[in-house]
Amino acid sequence: MAKVATKVPSWISKILLPEIRSIVKEEISNEVKVLDAKISALDSTLEERTKTLDSKIVALDSKLEERTKTLESEISSLRNEMLSLRSEMNARFDSIEKRARATLPTQSYSLRNNFTA
Repeated sequence: MAKVATKVPSWISKILLPEIRSIVKEEISNEVKVLDAKISALDSTLEERTKTLDSKIVALDSKLEERTKTLESEISSLRNEMLSLRSEMNARFDSIEKRARATLPTQSYSLRNNFTA
């Protein structure tokens, strides 16, 4: 505005420039109010969506934890079953080896060494 004031006659700068300044300030303040309202609306929308996402993340986390516990118990059950089957298999191999030794005492049989982990 200072550059404009140097190029116009003094009566115009005394009368019109203050009026122009007030009009510009008023228009800018109105636009700032509109932008503030839009930003507030965006902030509230962002907060709502953040809360929704947080609740969804919590729900997914609890489902994941539940599934993890289920899988851990199933793995434990399968390990126990595997150990039981291994013991049963070793007992059967012992029985077969005893029968084989009883019928063929000169040969050495060891089936168990092939199946133990």
